[in-house]
Amino acid sequence: MCAALWLGRVPVLRALGDFLVREDAVHHADALYVLGGASLDRGREAARMMRAGCCDHAWFLGSNVPTVLESMGMPMPEAEVSLQAALRAGLPPGSGSVLRYGTSTAEEADAILFHARRAGHDTIAVLSSKFHLRRVHRVFARHPQARGITVLLHGAPAVLFREEAWWRYEDGLVMLANEYLKLVYYIWRY
Repeated sequence: MCAALWLGRVPVLRALGDFLVREDAVHHADALYVLGGASLDRGREAARMMRAGCCDHAWFLGSNVPTVLESMGMPMPEAEVSLQAALRAGLPPGSGSVLRYGTSTAEEADAILFHARRAGHDTIAVLSSKFHLRRVHRVFARHPQARGITVLLHGAPAVLFREEAWWRYEDGLVMLANEYLKLVYYIWRY
């Protein structure tokens, strides 16, 4: 039995990661909304999506200030950090803006749907980390303001680990564990 568990560990571990990835095909959307956090990953992917013609404008969210920046006397919110990462990765100047709102996925969903509805968008792309997408999907699917708006989810690949082999990296282990804990919390809370 121990040998069977050992031999089957890779497919089981891979399935744990795959379950969290709930991604849609994004061909074109009225706007791209980039959730706060993982600024390098999400900024680079936002630039790539915009260069590929996903949409005409990207909105970067998040009001949390990364502690490393705070400690250096640079209190930039995640929205601005992600925008700067996207610009360094080739986002065309003027095609990205910040929405300095949201300290959680739920708050960011509120801001995105309010903004999208005011702008008259009927199809939006939401960019986050790949392992974050299951929870993001649940938040938008249950949100009353999402009616009439098609929300397409896209995942940014991680810079610090490979999602398909997350268990080989400390950052992958931390990300997966945190995301399962947050998924349970969101099921209980929202």
